[in-house]
Amino acid sequence: MSAVFTPTRLRISVDRYQKMVAVGVLTKYDRVELIEGEILEMAPIGVAHAEVTDRLTRLLVARSAG
Repeated sequence: MSAVFTPTRLRISVDRYQKMVAVGVLTKYDRVELIEGEILEMAPIGVAHAEVTDRLTRLLVARSAG
C-alpha cells in the first residue's frame, strides 16, 4: 500500500519575501520576483530589452549631467 502525497503551494507575503532577502536566503544574484504570492524565476533579458535599457540609461545620464 502506498500513500500519495499532493503538495500544496505556500503563498509568500511581501513581508516574508523581504525578510528572506534581509537574512540572505535570497540575494541580488537570485533572478526571482514575487508575483501574486509565488516566487518565480525571472526570464533572462533579451537583446531588444538590453538595447532599450542601455539607451535610456545614456539619455538619463546625459540629461542629469547637463
